[in-house]
Amino acid sequence: MPRILIMNAGTAQMSGADLTAIQLLLAAKSAWRSVWFAQAGDLIVSPVAIPTDLLHYVGATLKFDPSTVLVLAPENAHETILSDFTLQSNTVVEQLSRHIGQKTHWKLCACYSTEGVARLAAMLGIPQNGDDFALQRGPDLLNRKSHFRQLAASVALPLPSGCVTTSSDELFRAVTSLRSETGSVIVKLDNGAGGVGNVILTGKESAPLPGARDTRRVLWPSFDPDALWYEMTTPSCKTVVVESYHLARSLFYLEFEIEENGSIEYVNSGNIRLRPSEDRSERALVWTGLELPSDLSNEQCATAYAHAYRFVELARTLGYCGMINIDAIFSIDGRLLFNEANGRWGGGSVLHSIADRLLGPDYSRSYVISSVRNVRLSSLRMAVDYLVDEGLLFDSTHKEGVIPLAADQEAGTVECLVIARDRLVGRNLEHRLLTML
Repeated sequence: MPRILIMNAGTAQMSGADLTAIQLLLAAKSAWRSVWFAQAGDLIVSPVAIPTDLLHYVGATLKFDPSTVLVLAPENAHETILSDFTLQSNTVVEQLSRHIGQKTHWKLCACYSTEGVARLAAMLGIPQNGDDFALQRGPDLLNRKSHFRQLAASVALPLPSGCVTTSSDELFRAVTSLRSETGSVIVKLDNGAGGVGNVILTGKESAPLPGARDTRRVLWPSFDPDALWYEMTTPSCKTVVVESYHLARSLFYLEFEIEENGSIEYVNSGNIRLRPSEDRSERALVWTGLELPSDLSNEQCATAYAHAYRFVELARTLGYCGMINIDAIFSIDGRLLFNEANGRWGGGSVLHSIADRLLGPDYSRSYVISSVRNVRLSSLRMAVDYLVDEGLLFDSTHKEGVIPLAADQEAGTVECLVIARDRLVGRNLEHRLLTML
């Protein structure tokens, strides 16, 4: 069945209406990366143009004819964000209608299931389960920190101690009461994606910690809630979540898909990997990529899965269909704690899709795959040539090696996917890839 792929990452529903320059750039990168979902006959709606060499390389690697894929990049897409307004514009609807013609067997797949996506599906005559929920902006419930705590509590997910605050006075009371548990708290903007809206407050000197854009030492008697409140909140979001902050032994996620027939499919799990910045003044850790499957023990994985599944069942009952990923940690004292959920494509969704198509649905039993961001190669062509010369490019016969996913030519970097038979081989391959450059 041909699909219409809607690459609407970074919308106001996901990240708030007050997007930063970094978030806008990430939305563009997400579109290029998401080309790897493409199959023969698909139609892609993207906020940015898709480089021809990228689409051809995807087709060559995944064994389909890229000329059968049509890319529509609306000229009025605003600053790399594919908004609901753009999706419902006459230009987009007419172009899509003309392409799909009288065929009724199309499937519409969006990064984020918005009201505009559901209305577009109705305009095109492609009804699907979950549209009624999306028309009422229901998926927003699954992409807000405050709603996550509310929904997670209803199914008894283990959570850090915390609360939802809507004023600087409430923020002060929350920070004051919660800091005694571990000596540190994390303050989260309700709709900030990727940790960019989070700040960690601690009473001790600390290097940057996972999960936030800044780690700050605070002399508690002089803590100024008003200053933090006005810094953290935005005109479109006046809600923050405050939680006790726990140091993590393992940072990981679990991803599921609620299919149109209502069944729940476990998709994948992965380690979330971070490292200190080379810039000593940087107050956040650098996200280096993901590693699938996670390296949790069987017991840890089973425990996390059982809890996460209850949350996904709740999302299904509410009416949601689509991808959903849930972040969690095992703390240094062994506690399982869930942090947030996202009802959309996750960072590991593309990686899983590629591995499934190249290695088979049971790839996690025999392979470890990982993403490596910010590899210093300035273009996709240069990356392919370099990997060929070094004997590192993915070999479809031996089913190991490196696949460049997308290039950020402005930054002069490429994100790569490493496929290996075991974790040690994969990490050695990553190290070789990075150190040779």
